[in-house]
Order: sequence, then C-alpha cells, then structure tokens
Amino acid sequence: MATSKKLEIIYYNGQPDGIRSVRRHLSTITTYVIPRPLLSEAKKISGITRPGIYYLINENDENKIAQIYIGQTRNGVTRLDDHNRSKDFWNKAIMFLADNKTFSLDMISGLEEYAIIKAHEAKRYKVENSVKPKYEIDEYDLPSIEEVYDEIQFVMATLGYKMNNAKENKEKREVFHTTRNGIQAQGVYNGDKFEVLEDSEIDMSRACPFETLKKQRDTALKNGDIKLIKGKYILTSSIEFATPSGAASFVLGGSVNGWTEWKNKDGKTLDEIYRK
Repeated sequence: MATSKKLEIIYYNGQPDGIRSVRRHLSTITTYVIPRPLLSEAKKISGITRPGIYYLINENDENKIAQIYIGQTRNGVTRLDDHNRSKDFWNKAIMFLADNKTFSLDMISGLEEYAIIKAHEAKRYKVENSVKPKYEIDEYDLPSIEEVYDEIQFVMATLGYKMNNAKENKEKREVFHTTRNGIQAQGVYNGDKFEVLEDSEIDMSRACPFETLKKQRDTALKNGDIKLIKGKYILTSSIEFATPSGAASFVLGGSVNGWTEWKNKDGKTLDEIYRK
C-alpha cells in the first residue's frame, strides 16, 4: 500500500492564485509559490530568506509550464531581485527552502545540478538553463539529493506541474495509440488528462478547427516542440491535454473523438476501458 502524505498550505493573501507556502508533514523543506507581481510582498514572510533552490516558470494560456529556469539561492527570495531585472520570460517563482542544517552549500549545488539534469531529461518544456553547473555530485550526497528531489517532484505535481520523464514513465502506464492516415502517435491517460508522448507524429496536412488547438500547434512549431524530421512532423516533447479528444484533434487535425480513436495494444478504445 502506498504511503499517505499530509500537506499543509498557507494562502498569505487569502487568494488561491496568490502567494502560498506548502509544507509536507515532518519535512524541513518549505515550498513558496510567488507570482512575479507579488515579489515585494513575499519578502515580508518570515523564514523566506533561507537557502535552497528555485524554479522560475512561464505558464502558457492553459496554465502549463512553457519555459523553466532552475537556480540556487543562499539568501532565499532576495535572489529573485536579480532575475526580476534581467529575465523577462517568467511569471511565477517556486522556491524550495530549508534550514541551514538541511541544505549545506554542497547540498544546494548538487541539488541544483540534479534538478537541471532532470528538467532536460523530462523534455516537457523549454529549459532556459543552457549552461550546466560546474559541480560534481559526490556519491555519498547523491541519496540525500535524490530524496529531496523526490519531495520537490511530489510537491510540484500537487501544484499541477509534472516534472517526471513522460517517455520513461509510460512503461508503468497503459499506452494508447492511433495510426489513422498513417500517423503513428502514442499517449497515456490518467483518468483526468491525456498526454501525447514524445516522438509521436503530427498530421500537419489537416488543420485543427479549434482556435485553441491551432494556436497550440503554432506555438509548438515555433518553440521546436514539433520538428520536421525526414519529411514527418515529430513531437519532441510530451504535451498534456484536458481531454482525449483534444489530444486526438491536435495530433490528427480536424475534429476527432478521442474516446474511440485512442486504442491500447489489444485494440480496445478508451471508451471501452473507462466508460463501459
């Protein structure tokens, strides 16, 4: 049986999309979610100048991460002042801060490098860290770094941001596919969202009739999330959709019923598995 986890959340201005802090029961790490316009207000919070790592994210119109930058801080939120002046892309900061005994300088540096590596491996969004930190993770520190990162990944998921490698994770979930019009595409469904996986083909010969999906395709082409490779348009990073039909229409163009389009290896549709 999976272990239960308890999270405590504080909404500092009483708004669900305002400044928040999140803490797991018995953990020494506190997560702070800071919208960029509220950066000055966040500095008034007690304990927010502790060391740790942070994510600067740019959310798109669907409240999903489009761009991300990862850094370390030895003085908490005040580190964000430099980024507020020099980086334009981000609209929210998520900080993971701990007491000095938990995060030594070596631990912070190792955790920063590990998080950057994982972000590149995930291929879910554009990573703004083009330069890898010049730090070698000590083999004795690695287990602690992995443990902290697991907590970061869990908290980020509760905030709606998946950090794991979707392609590797597909082995743990049932994979659905479509081969309509010769297009080879794969995806996974968690009962709520449908995720089209990296390396899926996209039929760009047929336009999407829905403005949101059309815009999402155009953005993916511009950002390099869809690339023309050997005469085929290939998805280079996994993309999550609110519905299976939205995912199918994005892949195939036109208006497609995803509940009957996506099938597992036995030929059963999503409709047969989840609705009947």
